[in-house]
Amino acid sequence: MLTMNNFDYRRALKITFLAVFVLLSVGGYSALAKDTKDKSECFDYYHFQSVDIDLHASGAHYKPGDQVKFVGFLTNENNYPLVGGSLILRVSRQNAVSNIGNDIVDEWVAKTDINLAPLEKQAVEAIYTLPSGTTAGTYILASYFVTQEKFNISGLSFTDDIYGGYAVFDVEGSKEAFFRFDRAGVKVNGKSFNIFGFTDKVFPEDTEKLSIGVPLKNDGAKAISAKISYKLYYWDSADADNLIESREENIEIKSKSSKELLWDLNVKDYPVYFLKIKAVGDGQNSEVHIRLIKKGFRPRLNFVGLTKFPLDGGGAKAFLCYHNVTDGKGAAKIELTLKNGKGEVIATKSKIATTTANIKLLSDRIGKKLNKLTLSAQILNMDGEVLDKVDIKYDCSAFSRSLCSLWLNKGAYVYLWSGIALLAAAALFYIYQRFIIKKKDVIV
Repeated sequence: MLTMNNFDYRRALKITFLAVFVLLSVGGYSALAKDTKDKSECFDYYHFQSVDIDLHASGAHYKPGDQVKFVGFLTNENNYPLVGGSLILRVSRQNAVSNIGNDIVDEWVAKTDINLAPLEKQAVEAIYTLPSGTTAGTYILASYFVTQEKFNISGLSFTDDIYGGYAVFDVEGSKEAFFRFDRAGVKVNGKSFNIFGFTDKVFPEDTEKLSIGVPLKNDGAKAISAKISYKLYYWDSADADNLIESREENIEIKSKSSKELLWDLNVKDYPVYFLKIKAVGDGQNSEVHIRLIKKGFRPRLNFVGLTKFPLDGGGAKAFLCYHNVTDGKGAAKIELTLKNGKGEVIATKSKIATTTANIKLLSDRIGKKLNKLTLSAQILNMDGEVLDKVDIKYDCSAFSRSLCSLWLNKGAYVYLWSGIALLAAAALFYIYQRFIIKKKDVIV
């Protein structure tokens, strides 16, 4: 039986102080372990298709004019948070000719300002009303996730074949005839142009004009009046600031016929263009997307982020990935800046780099402790013109589950038990000094 007389206080003190040392060591190591290894490639940090989009229609069969409720989850498979996300949805009618892609009916941004904590699974839903003239058939819901309206996390919204999520539903009804863009009939400068997947057609760098022709077909038994909207973007349409030019017109298409829509594009300023044409009429919608690529040089940001947030002083990394939008090559200045919650610059890193189509990395270790900050990145040409930039605002309170308490309490269990162990050691030392030594002093 253990008693005050046979209790080994010296040994207890040694064990207690050893426990404190181990706890503090483990706590310090756990805060640094994930970020001590240097990484040199963009894809060590940026992971394409890393938000799982599990979204589907709540029912299987619908009728024209019905509301379709899409429900599901977004799961961040990264070990770092994603800030300022958007969910883009596209509804298309399945096309029997698979090598030209499906007939796009609608595309819209279903949700914005999505913040996902590391490994978080977040519920999401969206409502879509089927146009009243929707024809019977199988429909595809394709989904895409971008952050900061520019960084493709899951899917590439400027393509028809690389999506982040995919679901199917049916529309029932007797209406089989419909009007739609003839995807196989697209022409550029009078020649057939493939719009499905990545185009293999690259125009010369000095190209200034491209003439676009797209047939709009009316398979119905009566004429249709349609409103046509044209929008020309640089790179893609995820960022509204990429819009270069837009216009509208009203047309009429006779029954069982088609009408070619024409637009002469000014393409002298950028290497990559993205054209969206949408037709609305007789309770039906149809869209076509056309990507045009020239030779040339214009670098862009591919992704910007932090390896963890909030920053706990343990050596997280800020990083950016960049590349040229085509196969051209040139020099550019790459800058990465970190500001605290007051807007004060606390870290910056830059370099002049030869930039190609290969995605490259710039990173910097951050030894600060912050739960609110702005991470900025930009690319400039050698004349100092800003070609691309982003300002990402991180706030620990802006997530569905607050990360602030995580920041405040990170490693708290280690220090709590360390404190308890220290108190226990102090108590044992006091007892040893107060009673044991005193008792020995009075023994004759």
